[in-house]
Amino acid sequence: MNEEIKDEEQKLSFGDYLPSAAIVGAIFGLVSFIVGLFFGYQQINAEPTGSFFSPSMLSGFVICLFTAFAGLVAVWHFTKEVTPFMKLGQGAVLGFLTGAIITILSSVLSELWIMLIDPEYMDKILESTIANMEMMEMPESQKDAMIEGVADSMGDGQSFLRQLYIGIPISGLLNLVTALIGVKIFAKKAEESF
Repeated sequence: MNEEIKDEEQKLSFGDYLPSAAIVGAIFGLVSFIVGLFFGYQQINAEPTGSFFSPSMLSGFVICLFTAFAGLVAVWHFTKEVTPFMKLGQGAVLGFLTGAIITILSSVLSELWIMLIDPEYMDKILESTIANMEMMEMPESQKDAMIEGVADSMGDGQSFLRQLYIGIPISGLLNLVTALIGVKIFAKKAEESF
């Protein structure tokens, strides 16, 4: 029995993690893209109220909260399909990989949407966000700084690379943590012999 467990642990390679990470990452990436698109158009069609809680801010919170559980689901899938035995380090790799796939897929889908379907999408969101900020009750200097920051982050042509640069570490680390929780919940621990 212990020999089987050791053989199973030694056979695992990086490629063994890819199916679970790809399936779960694709599902969560597609859903996060759709939710982001929904909230994006809600922002575009919303009247400026001057509220800090706009649809675009809400979407970031909802998507982050939702996609954080992909690591947990990936570990569950891995323990059902590949092997029930998993160490914390293996779960961490699987969680980070799943988070990276989510970010890459949702960023690529967003870029395709902007290129093929609605080229003015980002400009519309930027205009709507700035219009909402202009309605906020705060000192003009603070308001101008916020508007300038949003314009710089959304207005440049590097939004795709910025999404990857910021999204992969954040989503990867969040899913790494939930994957560690998933290992504790779903994985069986191999008996150690001394």
